[in-house]
Amino acid sequence: MMRKIYSVALLAISLLSAQPSHQEIADKITRKGLEDLYAFEMLEDLTQYGHRFSGTPGYDKAVQWAEQKLKEVGADSVWLQPVVVPHWVRGNPEKAVATIGKKKIDLSVCALGGSVATPKNGITAEVIEVKSLAEAKQLGERAKGKIIFYNRPFDKTKINPFEAYGGAVDQRSRGAIEAAKVGAVAVLVRSMTNAIYKVPHTGAMRYADTVAKIPAAAISTMDANYLSDELQKGSKVSVTLTMDCTTLPEVQTYSVIGEIRGTEYPNEIVLIGGHLDSWDRGTGAHDDGSGVVQCIDVLRLMHELQLKPKRTIRCVLFANEENGLRGARAYAKNIDTMKEKHIVAIESDAGGFSPRGFGVEADSVRFLKIASFASLLENIGADRIRMGGGGADISVLEKFGTVLIGLSPDPQRYFDYHHTDIDTIDKVHPRELQLGAIAIAILTWALAQEGV
Repeated sequence: MMRKIYSVALLAISLLSAQPSHQEIADKITRKGLEDLYAFEMLEDLTQYGHRFSGTPGYDKAVQWAEQKLKEVGADSVWLQPVVVPHWVRGNPEKAVATIGKKKIDLSVCALGGSVATPKNGITAEVIEVKSLAEAKQLGERAKGKIIFYNRPFDKTKINPFEAYGGAVDQRSRGAIEAAKVGAVAVLVRSMTNAIYKVPHTGAMRYADTVAKIPAAAISTMDANYLSDELQKGSKVSVTLTMDCTTLPEVQTYSVIGEIRGTEYPNEIVLIGGHLDSWDRGTGAHDDGSGVVQCIDVLRLMHELQLKPKRTIRCVLFANEENGLRGARAYAKNIDTMKEKHIVAIESDAGGFSPRGFGVEADSVRFLKIASFASLLENIGADRIRMGGGGADISVLEKFGTVLIGLSPDPQRYFDYHHTDIDTIDKVHPRELQLGAIAIAILTWALAQEGV
């Protein structure tokens, strides 16, 4: 009897020792990923449909593409989750002409997402510059009938441009509300970027039911500097702004979901995701086509390397992140009816640049466990595990006790392209993009095996 127990114990030890280590798996994932750079190949396919704004044919084509691609790469199951989304249309190209004395200067502008249109012949009004929402509130009667020009630039001393973005974006999101309260007829908002050029950046803005809805447009940083210089000289500046945008009835579309089922704990979910939609400028190559193809590629790498995760790895390509988070909210609502536990969610929505690490939103015990996997990412330079992270779409999972993790690529160039006509595939480097997919795959594997 003792000899049989001893033999069984030896067999168990030999089987355990035969299992590859996490480092060996990480090395296999890295070699396979760099062998073919498949994430970039997928991104070329995805961006051929043009922009993928909610409610548009481009988005509908992207849904069909993503569903087929998840099946091709070996997901055990693939399905579509219905989502009702807003449908805002930019219309004809926006125009803005500044008049300064006898000079007329064409400005580079674009409507902010959700803005109302101007009258057919446009709005012409004097411009008043402010640096903050507080300054706009203090204008009082001086603002009546004027265009308020929000011109607070990014704080260039911030090492991480995402911090600078957070310090400036309230102008875009709430600028029209505060301007309407003091009687302004429109707003121009400095584009959300450190770059100085003639490229305007769109983005979401909000209205309040208690005040008038006034047109809101982003102005390029170069033109913002020009207007500001003229105003500082004491010049009287007026602008004629013409926009043709409109909001149409909401439409139904879909988030796209695929998964590899866990072998031991199938009801414990490690979610990886990005948002399938993009703004209606450019083709959303960095925001967030890169995140989409990286997460699809994680499933491909698992399938081709014949890796069998203990926990379910689920790829969610969310609808409508850019102007509503409707896909994320629909997904979270569905969790309430499922007997599943989302232990971790990893989001890629910071561009397809070289990965530097991950930001983690978790208690100290779970953070330290995740940080213990940093050595697996060291070879690809993605081993900086820091406290504080996540993403817009996965933020809705926080109430379920899910650990939230965001991929952190090199951030320095992201806001050069963010929400612009130049967010196109030529700005994405194939190896940098692939390294991001590899980083997500390595961490996802470790978490699917070890839990948190």
